Amino acid sequence: MFERVVNFIKGAINKMFNTSDIAKDFNIDISTSDEVMKLIEKCVEIFNNNAPWLNKEVKSLNVAKTICEKVAKAVTIEFKSQVKDDEINAIYQKFLRNIRQNTEYTLGKGDMFFKPFYSNGKIKVSCIHADKFIPVKFDSTGELLGAIFIDQITKGNDIYTRLEYNELNDTTITIKNIVYKTNKSNSSTLGSKTSLVLIPEWKDIQEQTQIENVNRLIGGYFKIPIANPVDNTSQRGVAIFANAIKTLEEIDKQFSRTLWEYEGSELAIDVDELMLKKDKEGNTIYPKGKERLYRKLDMGKDNASKWNAFSPEIRDTSLFNGLNELLRQAESQCGLSFGIISKSTEKEKTATEIKSSKQDYYVTVSDIQGSLQTALEDLVYGIDVLMTLYGIPHKTNPEISFDWDDSILVDSEKKQSQSLIERNAGLIDDVEYFIQTRDYSEEEAIE
Repeated sequence: MFERVVNFIKGAINKMFNTSDIAKDFNIDISTSDEVMKLIEKCVEIFNNNAPWLNKEVKSLNVAKTICEKVAKAVTIEFKSQVKDDEINAIYQKFLRNIRQNTEYTLGKGDMFFKPFYSNGKIKVSCIHADKFIPVKFDSTGELLGAIFIDQITKGNDIYTRLEYNELNDTTITIKNIVYKTNKSNSSTLGSKTSLVLIPEWKDIQEQTQIENVNRLIGGYFKIPIANPVDNTSQRGVAIFANAIKTLEEIDKQFSRTLWEYEGSELAIDVDELMLKKDKEGNTIYPKGKERLYRKLDMGKDNASKWNAFSPEIRDTSLFNGLNELLRQAESQCGLSFGIISKSTEKEKTATEIKSSKQDYYVTVSDIQGSLQTALEDLVYGIDVLMTLYGIPHKTNPEISFDWDDSILVDSEKKQSQSLIERNAGLIDDVEYFIQTRDYSEEEAIE
């Protein structure tokens, strides 16, 4: 039903289509405001190292991407999850192979939808990025009740766009499909409506269908649990660095100043042009391999010195200190521990500050893990529904287990050493030792 991952030319829905036109065609109200769409677009550009403030003078340190990468590792490190059904678990484990990468994308863009679909007798899963779908309807708890997904096919000079609208009402999901046709010269608009049957890839898709006896959408909505800074009423997730965008801009500017300091203070030899040889055409000949070192000047006849060494002192220490302070501000704004992207400083070395910093980071990571777990539970539910719908044998409503690592707050080696000391001192027995150091259940530890 949704086999290809959406591929937009410019990457953001609001750059391609008018969402008011989409809402009119489906006769719906779109809850995602223009301000939120613009924030998503901006975060996508920053994540992809195309921040609006970058130019010839301002270079990127790409801190946003680094933050997302490090947090994604913290969220998924040692992560394990199983479904107690072999058929569903096989699909689920294949999907989990890329869970760290998909978590990183979600951290950089705000949200993602894990969408299972049926194709050639199998259930597969697509990951729809924040700039590739439009959440339309939420309930009061923030659960997604309606969304539009976009699929595109290009044939020659024609672009076909399929909008698939999914909406949950009570226990019924209604799915509607509308197809538009336009040409490459007018790719910023949807174009005119056309029929599904005219496109071979979509000829078997119904314009409208329903799925009965369900209690949620087919798929998992994974969002970063941070309050939206541009629309306080929005239920959409935002990038983990959304509150630090201005700081990220200052970081790139400070980084560029540091680069300029190194470039501007490079060793050079100012030499009178009369001291250098010229070829037959009158072009100056520099010592081979040293062209960058020499700078030709006209020092005048009265100047006793015909050359001068340019070697100013580099002010890199103060520049790097300023950059490091900005990095620490970004860490605080993103809910990270000091030292994740910055260099640790002595003033942060007190036990209270370290503990507080780690606790903030633990809360950030724990909240994201909770949101991801909910999305994975909903994904498994969607796979279960589709397998039942298409008659694929499996165990319905299977249990799911999750194992998250807590090493951010708890040093596992110190914990193990302390447990060993207590065991040797007779304060705990062997069973309790295995429970504390191996994360065994009591039954496993007794065995």
